[in-house]
Amino acid sequence: MDTATPVEAAPPPEPVAPVTPPAQPRAAIVIGPLIIASAATPIVALVMMLLGIAVGYTGRPFVAARFATPTPTAAPAAAAAARDTASEAQSRAALMQSLVAQTRHFKGNADAPVTILVFADFQCPYCGRFQMDTEPQIEAKYLQAGLVRIGYQHFAFLGDESQWAAEASECADDQQAFWPYHDKLFAGQNGENRGAFSKDNLKKFAADLGLDAAAFGQCLDSGKYSTLVTNQTSALQQLGVSSTPTFLVNGQPIVGAEPFASFQQLIEQFLK
Repeated sequence: MDTATPVEAAPPPEPVAPVTPPAQPRAAIVIGPLIIASAATPIVALVMMLLGIAVGYTGRPFVAARFATPTPTAAPAAAAAARDTASEAQSRAALMQSLVAQTRHFKGNADAPVTILVFADFQCPYCGRFQMDTEPQIEAKYLQAGLVRIGYQHFAFLGDESQWAAEASECADDQQAFWPYHDKLFAGQNGENRGAFSKDNLKKFAADLGLDAAAFGQCLDSGKYSTLVTNQTSALQQLGVSSTPTFLVNGQPIVGAEPFASFQQLIEQFLK
């Protein structure tokens, strides 16, 4: 049995009367959807269109001159770039001058045209790589010729032994032996905070260099330079130093133990 509801048949549609289009003027011309009332109208329209094009083309320079946005010339842009470059150079020079004034240890000609500031940690293996591989090449080519001087600041951030080693180098400086002790520390690296730079070993390094052991030991044990090293590290951190070694070459930064070629390229730029 079919349970679907039956659909009633729809009544047949009523006939629709045809629609008669409205009568058009006899002279009318039909172009697409447009109805032109006279045969002369297209000619008039064409003439008006050509006239409008001619007027528009002729007046285009005046309109453009009135409303166009001026195009900036290259000269102001170049001048602005030059000002920015000059400003950056002045900022780098000012920073370099300030840091040089705070640097206690230099080697090389004080009047050298290029100054390299080294920010390092005596436990840092990459600092040791620079010291053993790159710095000797810089010294041989530029420092001995009086063209470069090198300055050193402490960035002792790798632990207690970094702090003690930095303090010990300052105690050695009391006996005019900063750079020999500096070299001795880098040559004695043996991992971070593993005892290589214990205070006993630091005192032994001083004895090996022929320093006054008693004076050196008293200086190191007293913590005479503890605040100096801590403050120098903090000041560099505030300037944005975050890793070692970091360098400033006449204000231009180099980060990491870059090869001699990287330093040479920058040095040569300043010697031109």
